[in-house]
Amino acid sequence: MTVPPEERRRPVPVTETLRRAVRPLVRLLVSLRVSPDALTTLGWVFAAAAAGLFGAGYVKTAGAVVLLGGLFDTLDGDVARESNLTSAFGAFLDSTLDRLSEAAVFVGIIFLYASTGRPYETLLAGAAVSFSLMTSYTRARAEGLGYECEVGVLGRAGRVLILGVSSLFGFLTLGVGLVAAGAFVTTLQRMVHVQRAARRQR
Repeated sequence: MTVPPEERRRPVPVTETLRRAVRPLVRLLVSLRVSPDALTTLGWVFAAAAAGLFGAGYVKTAGAVVLLGGLFDTLDGDVARESNLTSAFGAFLDSTLDRLSEAAVFVGIIFLYASTGRPYETLLAGAAVSFSLMTSYTRARAEGLGYECEVGVLGRAGRVLILGVSSLFGFLTLGVGLVAAGAFVTTLQRMVHVQRAARRQR
């Protein structure tokens, strides 16, 4: 199944902006022959570290680590393309560790809220991780059916940026709420997008 050109969408603006910003670093890593898979794995390690920091109550430090992990998440795919090292397994590893990273960070946040007796914030964090994973699932499912699905107000790069910056400046709950709302809207946008694309192909 192919998708007409008019159904294709450009990557979300946040992703494009970050890619332009890190392009010099991408070129440096390519020249140093750094493995894209190593960058992917390192991004997951930082996410796991951030989860532990959130759980221990070091919110601002965790926010900085989230942003650092997000940098590696941005770099791995671009380094793979620039160095002609793209592979099916690399794409699979990247997607899998992205989901594990996002889940780990929110587990840390949920533990923080639950251990400090904040039930409503715990519920909000649960909603945020659920909708965040749904944005990824809807895109993967759509692309498995042959539809481009890079649409929506908040992709992964945006979620990482919001969560990292809000935590770094002491506004964790605000960041969690923005991620939950943005991911929910993005999930709906992707569902509507695929529905319209499917109708046009009938």
